[in-house]
Amino acid sequence: MKVFDDKNSTIVAPAVPAGSSALSVLRLSGPLSRKIAENVFSKDVIVARRANMGVYRCISGKVADTCVWIFYEGPKSYTGEDMLEISCHGNPFIIQRIRKDLLRRGCVDAGPGEFTKRAFLNGKMNLTQAEAVANIISAQSERAFDASMRLLSGELGRKICDWENEILDIIADVELHIDFSEEEVPLADFDSVRARIVRLKEKLSECADGAKYESKIHDGINVAVVGAPNAGKSSLLNALVGSERAIVSPVAGTTRDFICEKISIEGYSINIIDTAGIREESFSEVENEGIKRTYSWIKKSDLVVWVKDASIPEKEIPEVLKEALGSKNVLLVENKNDLPPCPSMSLFFCRFKSVSLSALSADAGNILRNSILKIIKSANIVPESDVLIVSARHAELMEKACCLLDEAVHITGTLPAEFVSLKLREALVALAEILGKFDNEKVLDRIFSKFCIGK
Repeated sequence: MKVFDDKNSTIVAPAVPAGSSALSVLRLSGPLSRKIAENVFSKDVIVARRANMGVYRCISGKVADTCVWIFYEGPKSYTGEDMLEISCHGNPFIIQRIRKDLLRRGCVDAGPGEFTKRAFLNGKMNLTQAEAVANIISAQSERAFDASMRLLSGELGRKICDWENEILDIIADVELHIDFSEEEVPLADFDSVRARIVRLKEKLSECADGAKYESKIHDGINVAVVGAPNAGKSSLLNALVGSERAIVSPVAGTTRDFICEKISIEGYSINIIDTAGIREESFSEVENEGIKRTYSWIKKSDLVVWVKDASIPEKEIPEVLKEALGSKNVLLVENKNDLPPCPSMSLFFCRFKSVSLSALSADAGNILRNSILKIIKSANIVPESDVLIVSARHAELMEKACCLLDEAVHITGTLPAEFVSLKLREALVALAEILGKFDNEKVLDRIFSKFCIGK
C-alpha cells in the first residue's frame, strides 16, 4: 500500500488504539483543517493552540459529541501543516461517526505513519528522528525507550552533520590540488589528509557498531532455560514470571515445546524461553523434536541458564551439548537446594558462574533475576547507556561511507586529487541518505508502512 498519496489532501485518523476508553483523539492534517474547525464548531475566529470546548455537529445536523478541540497553524505544528485535534469520548461508535463525517467533508483516511511522514517531508524532523517515533511507540522496556528518545532528540543527526562538515573540510584541502596545482599555493599534506580520513572512519565505524545491540534493546535479550528433564526449569520460569505460566509435573519430559515469556529486569527487556529437557534419547517423537528445538534456542540465545537438580547425581554431559554451550554465556543454577544435596558437578560447568536456590522458595525469582542481570552487564550483552543504538539501515550506510573513506585513504597521494575528492563526495551521499536527504519514494514507503495509523 502506498503510504503517502497527495500532499494537498487533508488526512484524518484516530490517534489512539481501537476499543473503548474514557477519551479518544482524532487528528487532521492538511489545508481543510481550519475550514472544518470553523464549520463544525461554528467558530468565526480560530485562535491557534487554544483548547476549546464545543459541540461536534455533523453535516446531517446530528450531534456526535461534546468535544475539546485544538487548531495548530502550520508550520508550527507536528506535520508542518494546519492541523486539528478533536478529543471526544472514547466510545468507538462516536469515533466512527465523527470520522465518517470528516470523510464527507473532504478528508481522506491516513495511512500508517502518514502524519510523521508529512512531518519529515515538511522538514520538521530528519529521517532518523522519524524512525525513532515508531520505536518510541513500540518500546517494551526503559532501555528501548531511552535509546529511541536519543534518536528523536536528533543526537545521530548532529553527529552526521559534524562528520559531513569534516569531510567537506578535507575536500576543500584536497581540491586545492585541482584548482591551484600549478600555482604557488600551499597544498595539503597528504599524510595529514590520510590521518584525518582514518580518524573520521574510526568514528563512523564505532557508531555503526551500535547496530549489533538494536535487536537486544528493542526485541529483548534471549535467555534460554535449559537442563535435563525434571530439573525444575518450568518452576524457575514461573518464579521469574511471577505466575503459573508453565505446567509443572514430576513426570519427566512434560515440556515438549518451548514457552517464551517477556519480563523486564532493571529496564532490560528479557525473553525467557523454557525449553524441553535434554536427554540422550527419548522414545517419543514429539519429545525428540522438542529437544532439537532446545538446541536451536541454545544457538540463538544470548544467555543460557543451565538448571541442574542438585539433589541427584549428575549424568555425563554429551559432547554435542558441550559444543553448543562452549561459546555461550552460561549461568549454572543448582536447583532444589532445599533437598539433601548430592555434591557432584561436571568439570565442564565449573568455569561458569553459578547460583544455588530452590525454585519453590519465595525469593527464587529475585535471586535468579539478579544473577541474570549481573551476567548481562559483565558479559556486555548490551552496552552501557552511553552507546548510541542505531538501526541496521543506519549502520549499512555508515559502513558504506567507511568503505569509501577507506578507498580515499589508499589513493590519496597516489592518484590525482580528483579521484580522492570523488570518493569523499560519495561518502557524503551515503551519510546524507541516513538523514533522508534523497528522493526515493519506495524507501520512504517501506519505512513508514511499519508505523501505526494515526502517527
